[in-house]
Amino acid sequence: MIAGAFLVVLGITGGILAFEPELDRLRHPHLSFIKPGSRTFSLVEIGEAASKKYGEPVVAYLLSSSPNVPTEVILSSGVVSVNQYTGEVLGLRTRGQTVLGFTRALHVRLATGDIGRNLLRWSTVLMLISLASGLYLWWPRKRIRIRGPWWSRLFWSDQHNSFGIFSLVPLLLLTATGIVIGFEDEVSSLLDKMYGANPVHSSQTPARPEPSQGNTELTPDQAIAIASAQLPGALPYRLQMPRYGGLYVVSLTYSDNRIGAERNSISLDPRNGRIVAVNQSAGLSPRERFMATNEAIHTGNILGMPTRIIAALASILLPLQVVSGLLIWIRRTNFLRRG
Repeated sequence: MIAGAFLVVLGITGGILAFEPELDRLRHPHLSFIKPGSRTFSLVEIGEAASKKYGEPVVAYLLSSSPNVPTEVILSSGVVSVNQYTGEVLGLRTRGQTVLGFTRALHVRLATGDIGRNLLRWSTVLMLISLASGLYLWWPRKRIRIRGPWWSRLFWSDQHNSFGIFSLVPLLLLTATGIVIGFEDEVSSLLDKMYGANPVHSSQTPARPEPSQGNTELTPDQAIAIASAQLPGALPYRLQMPRYGGLYVVSLTYSDNRIGAERNSISLDPRNGRIVAVNQSAGLSPRERFMATNEAIHTGNILGMPTRIIAALASILLPLQVVSGLLIWIRRTNFLRRG
């Protein structure tokens, strides 16, 4: 019962976060959707438009993921949406707390820091015990039906049994993966002991480039082209500017790989285009691959939209299970007292 209060928070916030990108765009349609055009402005032109309007240098670019989605420019004060077909600056989203940001903070740590994080991770352990005991109690009768009026004890008992068994598998997966995330440090340490710590290769550690003899300055578009040529089939989605770190860092993703898909990056010398470091998802250590798979299952991204829908529905059903379980307990307690 104590854990139930926290599980209600996890269920509601988890159901919302399963569709966080879509909900975020619906909340800011004027910054999220554009009409495709025939000509595309260069990243330099897009960045200059954003910098001129807000008086700040470009930190990074978030490339458009679809023809009807604008390119985003990251500044120190926030994220600027720019229509890449017209060069129009659509607006700035500051780095202040948003509704979805607060929802994520609630889901991860009750928006209270380490205390909330510890409460939630131990609540998920209790949730795993609750699911196991629920299956044990359901198994002898295997009841899947709903009878009686909605206010009756029979209705809530049947609802608890029926909804519980249908949501059991996805809730078990969400709970187990949530426990791994909650105890990430401990699990990572255990996996490193089992498989050995992932050695750090010098080629995977970007460093500031040595002085170049040439005077050529690589443009953001050229950096994207060089990185894309190194990983055929990968789609660039983010470009870090050399002002912050001394290198262009291009992040790429594979659309057909949902496990560690976005863990690809190429670092380039901004003056001559020399590749300084290459990190690929194919080179993930067993620990990194396990954690990436665990995260993909927990968020519902493992198989795309179908599993995201299942994860959202299971999360939304969790508060209902907590409420129905509480009502059953209250009615049974009152019945015993009267007896």
